[in-house]
Amino acid sequence: MKKAFFFSMDAFFAVMIFTLVLLSVYSFFINVQELRQQYFYSEDLLDIFTTTKMEELNQLDDGNYLGQLDDLGVIDRDLTVMEQMVTLTNQGYPEYSRWIFLNLTSGLVGDRYGLGFDIGFESIFESERNVTALVARQRFVSGMD
Repeated sequence: MKKAFFFSMDAFFAVMIFTLVLLSVYSFFINVQELRQQYFYSEDLLDIFTTTKMEELNQLDDGNYLGQLDDLGVIDRDLTVMEQMVTLTNQGYPEYSRWIFLNLTSGLVGDRYGLGFDIGFESIFESERNVTALVARQRFVSGMD
């Protein structure tokens, strides 16, 4: 009789442990954030930078800032935005790249998302947010003369 009682208790504890493991695995997958939306945001931002030409940015130039940079010979309007930003950063003008980046992304990305943008090892922009999930996108763009 004692053997049957201990066997039943062992089986009961084994079922309880198995159930707890299944519940903990299930609850882990419920609490994990899905990064699909962040992936689409990051991909769309890179698409904007790699397909938009500098000459198309005249509508964003409220203070004629691009015109001033163009007069200085810093802007090449035939390049895409990404190529121009890489070129400006390589020429030692990362602040101009930052200005272009901020003007293109203002209002596009919600406040709940952090955002960072690097060219090579140069950080062009990084928002002041503590991130709990990270989506990184990268593309090869040549901007060397």
